[in-house]
Amino acid sequence: MMKPVMFGQLTLVRPPNLCAMMRALLVVSLLILSGCSSSPQRNASQESESMNPLATQGLRYWDGDHQNPSDHAIYREMLELIGNKDEDYHFQHLALSGGGLDGAFSAGILNAWSDAGNRPEFDVVSGISTGAIVSVFAYLGSDYDEDLRRYYTDTPPAEMFKLNSLFKVFSRNALINTEGFELKVRTAIDADMIERLAHEREKGRLLLIGTTSLDNEKMALWDIGRIAQVGSEDAQTLIQDIVIASSSIPGAFPAKLINIDDGEQQFDELHVDGGVSRQVFLIPQWLRFDSASGHLGQTIYVIRNGSLVPRYQVTENDLGEVSRRSLSTIIRNQGIGDVEFIYFYSQHHGLDFQLAHIGPDFDRDELDPHDLEYMRQLYQYGYDKASDEQLWLTEPPSIMR
Repeated sequence: MMKPVMFGQLTLVRPPNLCAMMRALLVVSLLILSGCSSSPQRNASQESESMNPLATQGLRYWDGDHQNPSDHAIYREMLELIGNKDEDYHFQHLALSGGGLDGAFSAGILNAWSDAGNRPEFDVVSGISTGAIVSVFAYLGSDYDEDLRRYYTDTPPAEMFKLNSLFKVFSRNALINTEGFELKVRTAIDADMIERLAHEREKGRLLLIGTTSLDNEKMALWDIGRIAQVGSEDAQTLIQDIVIASSSIPGAFPAKLINIDDGEQQFDELHVDGGVSRQVFLIPQWLRFDSASGHLGQTIYVIRNGSLVPRYQVTENDLGEVSRRSLSTIIRNQGIGDVEFIYFYSQHHGLDFQLAHIGPDFDRDELDPHDLEYMRQLYQYGYDKASDEQLWLTEPPSIMR
């Protein structure tokens, strides 16, 4: 039997009797080949950072940096969005994290929420990585629940992700061929969906998706509804590219070139998984609500598509297992820090905080984490926890008293 090797959120397959020397030779060969490989010349410039994509102001913002004049547009709009509500209005945020195929967890929660009849219409929805995919469906509401369920319970991962051959690894700069995944995204985000996204944006609701720009080492926050309002084929392609880029695990999936054209200049930017910057986000970290949020209640719902508590597992002392375990530990602890930031932000502003994560009661020991059955059981786990009202925590497990 072939033994699986996990790299982050991916599983590759290796022969069980491959000796350490052969593995070392393989690594050296890959490094040599990668050094010899070349990529087409890019048309990139730091100027693109301050340009308006699609020649339209306010389509994206940079997290951790609000020096750009356009960044203040979202600041004003968020304050107006909250400040214009009646005193009895309750403002609702939904933040969806990364987690690969663990996105099935949030799909189950959202479907159960709809079936219970008490799912809010969220004023702000944000998504990273697999959460970017879920966020589009969540933003559009219960009408898209069945599409979301099918995505995470009826689509075998092998249909979307295939291991590249050794030579294609370097020609495509990725371990995994994601053509099936990209086709699925582009098919789902069609002209009808773009029209719906634009309509919801007109109501004042926000959908923010994060990608990581490798050129400037910042997270771009894209206002998806505003892009949809542009209404062109280029706008539709840009939204598709953003969702694909936000899910592009560096090295495993191809990085995504995003074209930035302001009508006068045109450059490309290299974007990857938003999870490189943050596992989950609420709004730009520099945005503050102090002056406008005191008159109405607000709830922040955070769904972490992953675990926030450590799990004991004996780790084999070999390259693959040490790398896998180290990377999963980094990702989990990054997720803990990001969730804690949102929690303390909510405490500072007097907002209600609700957190869901995959708890230790989910039995994954007998499941292949990259198999359709795993996704189905995780979907059902999220659905049942939400239905039984045993889901939401008011504090992250890392600081629970």
